Amino acid sequence: MVVKCEGEDEPRRYNPRSHFFISRYKLPRLLVEVESTSGNSRSMELTRMLTTGAFIVRFANHFLSAFCQEKNFVLCAIFIWNDGYASRYTLFQIQNNETVCCAL
Repeated sequence: MVVKCEGEDEPRRYNPRSHFFISRYKLPRLLVEVESTSGNSRSMELTRMLTTGAFIVRFANHFLSAFCQEKNFVLCAIFIWNDGYASRYTLFQIQNNETVCCAL
């Protein structure tokens, strides 16, 4: 994944590594991240997982012919908090909208 950071001129290469994911034809269909830092209500790992998921949804809906027309690629993500609870997220785009939505 190539990202451009605010305040920097050159884009950076970012290789996300989910703790566990299920893929089909090398396209992730499920991301799972386990919190490994102290109990922070706004975990950086959660933010990283959702950002990565949004990138995957946009990529699939923009470049893969199976999803380009309808923009109907859906990605599930599960975040396991350090207290053992899990949150499930569904990432998707509404047709004719660039925003990636996240449903709990």
